[in-house]
Amino acid sequence: MPVTAALSVASLNLHCGRDRHGDPFPVAEAIGTLDADVVLVQESWRPAGADSLVRKAAEWGYGEPLELEFLADTTLRALDVVDDQGVDERGGWGLAVLSRLPWRRYEHVWLGQAASDVGPRGALVVEVELPGGVPLRVVNAHLTHRVVHGPGQLRRLVTALCEDDQPTIIGGDLNMCRPTVWLCRPYRTAVRGRTWPAHSPVAQIDHLLVSSGITVTSQRVGPPVGSDHRPIQVSLRVDEA
Repeated sequence: MPVTAALSVASLNLHCGRDRHGDPFPVAEAIGTLDADVVLVQESWRPAGADSLVRKAAEWGYGEPLELEFLADTTLRALDVVDDQGVDERGGWGLAVLSRLPWRRYEHVWLGQAASDVGPRGALVVEVELPGGVPLRVVNAHLTHRVVHGPGQLRRLVTALCEDDQPTIIGGDLNMCRPTVWLCRPYRTAVRGRTWPAHSPVAQIDHLLVSSGITVTSQRVGPPVGSDHRPIQVSLRVDEA
């Protein structure tokens, strides 16, 4: 008989824990109030000599985060997060996956660096275990904002995810609007709504995409939480024969 498991997945570009004016906002609260089983974080920030900001979300029931740094030593000014040298700081910039579910394994997928981009891009691929032992592959990606290079990175990501029957969700800041995400077929869009800029969104550049074997039971674009992106979230049902 088929086994069915339900969960919620959210995605948030953290903007290094700074709002659009460059001021810090409460990262742990921004993540925790999503109350999702799995949270995909882009533009995670690790201040030099300290833990990454996402580790503060442990108080909301998340275990040790899985992290991938695109740049291990950069600055907020270099990332165009702040423009005032007086509030600039050094640190590491990348991805993180937070989960309340146990995970079985994970891997990194590198997608190259576009000309004039701040650094390389890639994805963090994590297999989590749902109640009943049902596996789910969750992919956290942050693609380049260089328009002519983003589609190629997306296709390389889909190619890297071997075509099999494993239920998979791809999420993150893909830096492209919904029509372009069609390149991610056979994955289909699970969330529809504008996400950027958070204070007055004009475009959806943050996405959650699902494979066959996954039923979306609810979806939403959340209100602003401090970042320049709005969070997105889905509730899912995963079926395994």
